[in-house]
Amino acid sequence: MMEKGKTIPAPEQEAHQEAAGRVELESMEELAGIGEDNEPEDLVLKLSKPYVFEGRTYEELDLSGLENATAGDLARAAKITSKKHRGLNAATLEMTAEYAAVIGHLVTKLPLEFFERMPAKDAIALKGLVVGFLFNADGEE
Repeated sequence: MMEKGKTIPAPEQEAHQEAAGRVELESMEELAGIGEDNEPEDLVLKLSKPYVFEGRTYEELDLSGLENATAGDLARAAKITSKKHRGLNAATLEMTAEYAAVIGHLVTKLPLEFFERMPAKDAIALKGLVVGFLFNADGEE
């Protein structure tokens, strides 16, 4: 803990901010169920409980299609999300559950309604996985 009133030199302050960012990223990875090495098998989202959609039961989602997503796919997801949810901030669109649902739809080819109706806990886990993947949660640059 830092003493009250004490200032941190700039290099140390940057180190503190970087460490705080790592802690936040690790929390996001934990929520998404991904580890340090974000390999395709890590892009399988284990659902919290079996999810029945249109007569079929799902226990996990294979999101390895994220590995092949293009900038065009991201733009398409942004366009769909913006049209469906007009009040979202365009600057933070990629960090929303709505955007993650559209990305899930695009990479799995499941209907968008699948993602819109999934249990909230799994929707948040999906968001964490997508955001973690897109923002390079594996720590590599």
